[in-house]
Amino acid sequence: MLWPAWDRSVFLAVNGIDSGFLTAVMRFITNVDNWIPFLAGYILLLLWWGRTRPCRPTGNRWKRAFVSRNPRIVLLCLIIATAGSDQICYHLKRSVGRSRPCFDESISAQVNYRGDVYGNRSFPSAHSANSASLAAVTALAYPPLAPVAFLITALVGFSRIYLGVHYPLDVLVGWGIGMFTALCVWLVFRRMAARPGLIGFTNRFKYPQPISYPLPAAPWQPVNVESLDGYQMVGYFLRGGEDLAVVVHGLHENIGSMVHPGELFREMGFSVFLVPLRGHDDHPVAVTGGGPVEAYDLAGVLIHTRDSMGFNRRRTVIYGSSMGGAAALKVSGLLEESVAGVILHGVFWNFFEASVSRMGRLRTAVLKLFLPMSVKKGLKAFTPGDYIGQPLKTRFVYINGTRDRITPPETGVRLADLTEGLALILDGAGHPAWQYDVWSRPQIAGALNEAVKFIRGTDTEHLRVDGSGFVRNYPASLEAATGRE
Repeated sequence: MLWPAWDRSVFLAVNGIDSGFLTAVMRFITNVDNWIPFLAGYILLLLWWGRTRPCRPTGNRWKRAFVSRNPRIVLLCLIIATAGSDQICYHLKRSVGRSRPCFDESISAQVNYRGDVYGNRSFPSAHSANSASLAAVTALAYPPLAPVAFLITALVGFSRIYLGVHYPLDVLVGWGIGMFTALCVWLVFRRMAARPGLIGFTNRFKYPQPISYPLPAAPWQPVNVESLDGYQMVGYFLRGGEDLAVVVHGLHENIGSMVHPGELFREMGFSVFLVPLRGHDDHPVAVTGGGPVEAYDLAGVLIHTRDSMGFNRRRTVIYGSSMGGAAALKVSGLLEESVAGVILHGVFWNFFEASVSRMGRLRTAVLKLFLPMSVKKGLKAFTPGDYIGQPLKTRFVYINGTRDRITPPETGVRLADLTEGLALILDGAGHPAWQYDVWSRPQIAGALNEAVKFIRGTDTEHLRVDGSGFVRNYPASLEAATGRE
């Protein structure tokens, strides 16, 4: 193969620089063993950071860049990209067979050989490719680190030329291979990098998580309240009419994200109380229990709103989203004095049954392995429907989206039939996610309006609500209801 003349000329110019200090620096840079502590530190940082990331991007550009990625997925990309670029270089070296300049008889006499190498093949440079893969993945995941990452890559490439073991073209092609491999890997995994993943999900049950949504501002008023098991909490209250809506968020939400449904209840004339749950916001219990123990927080709020704020239980409605719905279902069956109604949005029949529906049996088995034992036992024994009291004095409404893979419409219909309640099916909606603008305000408003009418005594068949809030009868066929005609 004919190699360009400039390749040899540039190599001789760079290799001809004579500096003892530069030689020592380049030897340090090119030695992979010297980078092991730095790489190990980077890996440990990503693993440690993975306890609480990704979360809702807030703050300045630097902060947004670092909080919105799943560090464990970034680590996976680093491993795959580096391994891929290394293998590409290995096979190209075997195919091309270009000798290193220090071993090439036609030029070796002019080479200042200053390093140790394994193998005599030169094209392309695996050092350059691997360092470029690491730099490119880092830059794609955390853009503020790009200048430092690519500066290190440039120094690694320069060291290979200066030490006399690679030509410039070897380095340039190595850089290209590394960056191309990193880009391909990132395109495959970038969506996953914005999600917590299975390990990130279990970390919610092990480590305190950052607040991912601002706490409610005025006119919402903070209210000190005590959970049933004695923890001091801060809820938020908005004065409206004499009817009260107690709003409970889900596992992936927090009290600030529930301002949205709270405003919808306020528009219907309700006073609204947002319930703080353990494992979220500033609750003194730092980690969540997934629903069973969160019922203590809700029970404490219901006692406070009746005894200290004067709201009648028979004029109180509980709205629970996902995990909050499970806690509400449990509390409703334990109250000595029933509330008027409970609206359950995306409530699960059983936590692990919902997990199988969403992730499959294999990933659910893995989930059980990583959950703390106490949490796993509590969730395994927690079937919210078991707490429904008889005779039924509370009216129950179940809201489920046709695209909800965690709690599909079948779950809501089953619970509605069990409790003589109302099922409301939301066209095109997924599992409730109030933090994100993926829900239709007219649709939710229409569903809540029908739910309140049912709780106040208007009997109706199960209903379906489209994206514009239009309500129609629920089809007799469940397949038709869920869009699987």
